[in-house]
Amino acid sequence: PQVWSRRSLEAVVSTQSTGNNPLSGKQQPKAPEGSPEKPAISAEDKRKSIKQLIDKIPTQKEELFEYPLDWSVLDKDLMERRVKSWINKKIVEYIGEEEPSLCGFICSKILAKAAPQNILQDVAIVLEEEAEVFVVKMWRLLIYETEAKKLGLVK
Repeated sequence: PQVWSRRSLEAVVSTQSTGNNPLSGKQQPKAPEGSPEKPAISAEDKRKSIKQLIDKIPTQKEELFEYPLDWSVLDKDLMERRVKSWINKKIVEYIGEEEPSLCGFICSKILAKAAPQNILQDVAIVLEEEAEVFVVKMWRLLIYETEAKKLGLVK
């Protein structure tokens, strides 16, 4: 039986994934200069970019609600994957149980590009004094998710 070192395993995985086999003499062509292929960013660079993005998002309600949200980036996939689950989790924290109709209502308001002040007025009926904190956090999440998607920090 052959004993594989870490380096030899990495070489096998590398040739399988890239198609470049140094033993065959054949190399896959590289992407031409200036091609749209993005270089992979390191985990440290990604972490720094995320921190810079978070620091850029306003924390005060007035500034936050004035921030220009890029609605074109907020699609149904992003809503389902990130925003809806966050809303659902927060509603459980505030009310104590899942409330699908409230979650659906808030998501529909967001997808309809409702102003945060309007959403705040609507959810204040149910969430009362927690409504402002909820909408402020939700709006920060929306800004983060749309900006992070534009920057390629999330898929």
